[in-house]
Amino acid sequence: MDAILRFLTQYEILFYILLGAVILVYVRKVYLAWRDWSMALFGLEKELAQRRINAGLSLVLFSMLLAIGLFVINTFVTPSVPGVFQVATPTVDLTAQPTLFVETPTIETTSQGLIPTLSAFLNKGCVPGQVNWSYPLDGDGVSGQVELSGTVNITNLGYFKIEYSPIDQDNWIPIMAGREVVDNAPFGSLWNSADLTPGDYKIRIVVFTNQQEKLPECEIKILVKAVQQN
Repeated sequence: MDAILRFLTQYEILFYILLGAVILVYVRKVYLAWRDWSMALFGLEKELAQRRINAGLSLVLFSMLLAIGLFVINTFVTPSVPGVFQVATPTVDLTAQPTLFVETPTIETTSQGLIPTLSAFLNKGCVPGQVNWSYPLDGDGVSGQVELSGTVNITNLGYFKIEYSPIDQDNWIPIMAGREVVDNAPFGSLWNSADLTPGDYKIRIVVFTNQQEKLPECEIKILVKAVQQN
């Protein structure tokens, strides 16, 4: 399954080009068949032209549905499936002697821009103007339908996903995903927090570059409150 999703993502543009070519070819065939149908004088000629029109329209509709399905899979399904994009894990040298040091704040220049390394660590990966929350903020309470908003604006963005977990667990459950830059705006569809048991939760933005490099998660804590009945 993971291999199929990776294949569809890797050759997404090629599939769109092929499906677009098929649609154009059969749209032209439908037009020619319609012209023959309008000029036909006999019932048999009209019937044959009608069959060509029906067949062409069916293939055009089928190709459009394939293109829409491919878009939905690559935009919403693939980013939310764990293990589709493999991220390299650093190897730990068990024979190395531990070294005690104190880290001082530095600014590291990366392909994503200037990211304060120590600040990003202390703020759990949230960097204003690049990866950050607008709503909710750390410690906010939410209930019912919630419009999550914030910023995912880095160079070479691959995709991002938003997940939640109970405060005392690391069982991260996907909420939504996207591939486009978001600048202090809603991330997408509403999140129905009413489906959760009221209590403390944590929620995070996980960002990957187009080189499948995972950035530090932007994680905050929220309180999910029961929906008040009128």
